[in-house]
Amino acid sequence: MEELARLSDDELLALAAEEPEAFGVFYERHARVVLGFLARACRDTEQALDLTAEVFAAALAASGRYRSGEAPAGAWLMGIARNKLAATRRRNAVEDKARRRLGMARLAFADEALERVEELLDAEPSAYVNGMGELSAAEREAVTARVIEERDYTEIAEATGSTEAAVRQRVSRGLAKLARLRRRGR
Repeated sequence: MEELARLSDDELLALAAEEPEAFGVFYERHARVVLGFLARACRDTEQALDLTAEVFAAALAASGRYRSGEAPAGAWLMGIARNKLAATRRRNAVEDKARRRLGMARLAFADEALERVEELLDAEPSAYVNGMGELSAAEREAVTARVIEERDYTEIAEATGSTEAAVRQRVSRGLAKLARLRRRGR
C-alpha cells in the first residue's frame, strides 16, 4: 500500500483494473474533496453521500477508459461529480413534479441506510467489487444497474418487470451484504 501511495493519480487509475487497491488509494486522496463539493452544492447531506458513492462507483467502472494527459485525474473525477449532480437535479425535478401531481411525500432515508452509504464512502472499493459474487443474482443485477450503470430505480423496475420498491429493497440488501463482507475482510 505504501508503494501505491507514491504513485500519481494517473498511475493509480492505470493500475485500478489489475490492482483494485490502487483505486482505493485514489479514492482516499479524493473522497473528501468530492464529498465537500457535493455537500456544498446539494445542501443535503444524504444526497451528497449518495452522490459521492455513485461518483466513485462510476470512476471505478470508467478507470480503464481514463487517459492521462487529457486532464488531471482530479479534474476528471470532478467532471464525473458535476455530471452526477446535474443528472440528479434533472431527475429530482421530474420526480418532484410527478410527486406533487400525485400528492405524494418525498421518501426519506432511515439512519441505517445513511450509515450504509457512509460505510460505502469509507470502504475500499475492491472489497465491494470482490463481494459482488456473494450477492443473489437479483441483488447483483440491481446493485450493478443502480450503482455502476447509474440507472434510476424506475428504469430498473421497468426493465426487470418488478416494482420500484422491490428494486430499492434489492439494492439496499445488496449494499448491506457488501458492507458486511467488507467488515469481515472478504
